[in-house]
Amino acid sequence: MRRIPQDVMARMARIVSEEDRDEMAIPSYLHRNPAMRWMAWQRVMVTAQFFRNTCKTPNGEPEQTVMDFGCGTGVLFEEVSQFANKIYGVDIVLNPASLLVDEWGLDKVRLLNPEQAAIQITERSIDTIIAAEVLEHIDPIDSTLAFFRSRLKADGQLIVSLPTEGLLYRIGRRLAGFRGHYHLNNAQSIHRQILDAGFREVNLKKIPAPGPLAIYWVIEYRLRYSG
Repeated sequence: MRRIPQDVMARMARIVSEEDRDEMAIPSYLHRNPAMRWMAWQRVMVTAQFFRNTCKTPNGEPEQTVMDFGCGTGVLFEEVSQFANKIYGVDIVLNPASLLVDEWGLDKVRLLNPEQAAIQITERSIDTIIAAEVLEHIDPIDSTLAFFRSRLKADGQLIVSLPTEGLLYRIGRRLAGFRGHYHLNNAQSIHRQILDAGFREVNLKKIPAPGPLAIYWVIEYRLRYSG
């Protein structure tokens, strides 16, 4: 997949607050340590792989409608564009994503804040919702999950990536230079809430390895029932 160049990431960092820069993981993508950069991109690549694995169409033409919820820098936009004919990029802070859309000419992407998304994205219209590194920032998440359920088609999928908040995650966060608060929820607790909200787990990968070495979970869900 095409990676956002470091000079573009650096420009993004300059147009947002320090807190927003950190929560979009921009320092990880720019980190001088290659291991830190690898980890930042690895979760993106696994999320992209989950998406690609479910997007084969009979005629090979892009047919998906996708919502990238909490799109941040838009790091997945171009990859998703290979399989989608419409992408909604949803975030509270849209400046970095807008910069990338203009830089790369991503004409399939429409940027919306959450309030606009709630009004303009119709029910049962979305094939795939991607929520990468965002649900841990929302507490409670009940209304967000209800929004996801109402917008997904009956056979749609939800793909999320989540931090474990474990020891290795905290060490990595420190090494990346983040000094802000830790999240109230983690991969395990959010996973349970998603299941309780009417989704079922289809696929789960722990990065970089299972057990106490896991720093991130990437999970694919389907609706357990529609309605």
